[in-house]
Amino acid sequence: MNHAVTVANDAAEITITGRLTFKFHKEYKDFLDDLLKNEVERFIFDLSGVEFIDSAGLGMLLIAKQKAQGQNAQVILRKPPENVKRMLQVAKFDKIFEIEA
Repeated sequence: MNHAVTVANDAAEITITGRLTFKFHKEYKDFLDDLLKNEVERFIFDLSGVEFIDSAGLGMLLIAKQKAQGQNAQVILRKPPENVKRMLQVAKFDKIFEIEA
């Protein structure tokens, strides 16, 4: 997993590439703690470069949503590739996240 963050106005855009799996859980947690120091209204996760996501990766997105809600911020998932989009749909994430095509 690689990531880059751009903060502008009321949003932080997080570009994630590679595999979003349990292997990166600790790195993600540390990254998320730093990310949430930004006082923004929206956290936009650009998933277009994610090759694979497992159940732990889904859980990591849920953690981001839960922590962002504590700051009254929204989490948006943007441009998931088809295989990732299928996982999000199977997990019913389309019911709890805004997913942008």
